[in-house]
Amino acid sequence: MAIALASLLVSACATTGSSQSETEALVNQRLDAYVLDQGDIRHDVKDPEVAKLWQESEILRRNGDLESAKSRLQQAITITPRDAVLWSRAAEFELDQNSFLRAENYAAKSNYLATLGNRPLRYRNWLIIKRSREGRGDLLGAREADLESTKLSER
Repeated sequence: MAIALASLLVSACATTGSSQSETEALVNQRLDAYVLDQGDIRHDVKDPEVAKLWQESEILRRNGDLESAKSRLQQAITITPRDAVLWSRAAEFELDQNSFLRAENYAAKSNYLATLGNRPLRYRNWLIIKRSREGRGDLLGAREADLESTKLSER
């Protein structure tokens, strides 16, 4: 799903003509600083226990054990409930399992906790919200989320 999310990130910003490639280049440039190989997310964690849980969760996710990965992530969230990146990854897990409403709620919580300067994370969350709304059939809400992500991709 990480690969699917990466392609979603690119396709969500697609426009027509030559501006499409310019938009894709801009998005890729911004995401390169945030998303690493294999869909891993760059995240500096100060608490050693949370760092260990994050690392275990990422390894388990990469190996396809989503339930165990999700469990480790929830443990990390319990320790640091105001960590916007953890909530965003939890939203992605829920999206992977077609729990669209929960995915949207987690992404919205991540946006609430994210600093204004963390545009890549907020952009990613709006893409998750868009996919969640599309999954629920809320096309008007998906369009709103698309507009929000577009605002964050500009600049």
